[in-house]
Amino acid sequence: MLRRDLLRSSLAAPLSRWLGRFVPLVYPRQRVEDRDAAEEYSRAVDWVRALGDDDRRRLRESRTAPLDDPRIVDLIRRADSVLGRLRAAAGIDRCSWRDRAITSSEQLNRGQVDVIHTQVIRVACLSARRHMAAGRTADALDDLFAGWTLARRLGEAGVQFARLLECGGEFYVIETLGEILPALGRLGLDDLVKRLDAFPAAAPASASIGPEARFMLAPLRARLATGKPVFDVADWADAGWDEKESGPLLRLAGGDRAKVLVHLEATTPAIEELARRSDLPHPSWHASLDEFAAKEREVHPIAASFAGIARNIRRLVDRMTVNRALLRAGITLVRDGEPAFRAVADPFGHGPFGLDREGNGWRIRSALHDEAPAEASLRIGSRG
Repeated sequence: MLRRDLLRSSLAAPLSRWLGRFVPLVYPRQRVEDRDAAEEYSRAVDWVRALGDDDRRRLRESRTAPLDDPRIVDLIRRADSVLGRLRAAAGIDRCSWRDRAITSSEQLNRGQVDVIHTQVIRVACLSARRHMAAGRTADALDDLFAGWTLARRLGEAGVQFARLLECGGEFYVIETLGEILPALGRLGLDDLVKRLDAFPAAAPASASIGPEARFMLAPLRARLATGKPVFDVADWADAGWDEKESGPLLRLAGGDRAKVLVHLEATTPAIEELARRSDLPHPSWHASLDEFAAKEREVHPIAASFAGIARNIRRLVDRMTVNRALLRAGITLVRDGEPAFRAVADPFGHGPFGLDREGNGWRIRSALHDEAPAEASLRIGSRG
């Protein structure tokens, strides 16, 4: 349920050393060596894991849950320690996640890249709504940017699933920001703009190609390290490669271990080329990745097989790019009015964003079409 909900949310709106350190405006970074943001996140996750099914369901409804519901009031009260850890982590410079390359599926299940981290971000979104209802705009923004910092750090792992969690977590924050924009007031909007200016953009798709390739190839490399001179069908299966995936490589190298190792090393330039193409301007990157897959299928089948993954990651990056652009357009609409909004260009269109009245608010739409089932849009204003 969580994975399906996350995927739907991450695509429901506008989804090297970019993966280095960043400094959100809200929190002064602490450089004390014994502080590790990853430890704070781990304790926050432990709290969420201990929740019952009813509380988890309420978290999934964090954007619409009635704040006067006694069960919501109690949930937020019990979450005070989690929110404190989330804010503390955002202010700590060191995060040991950066030192851990993702090389096994276990790290995607109960490790540093886990879907439950997005539930921690939902706690922050729910708390922010509570703060806004009480007129505490700075506290609301503090919680939201602490949650957004966690989303960014999830994406630092680089692999496709990490970028999915980053995109989903970021959208929970931006969705909440969109709904509270009219209530922020002029000073709150100015504060938000300053924080946005200081907060890093999502890393480009190219930053993920290397980590994803290492993750995908780790089982094969581990199998090759056993020293067995010739691979049979069972060996390929143990390395996680089915007949369709291993077929092109078998035609090139047979089952000879030494030849497979040589081919893996020779694949590096092709993977670097794939990374370069994944950052080409929209929409030319689509055709370029298709061309790459067709050209390299027989020569570098491993690199060619990653073209689909590169396409998925680029779509997530485009979603994050347009989500942030939609939020900035919403700020302009609320602060400066519709004429100023009409002057804001849609980065994926040929003019301004679309705008429709929706109840007591608006819905801003982008022209981005990325084969996702949901449009790239953002609601501005509360639903109540």
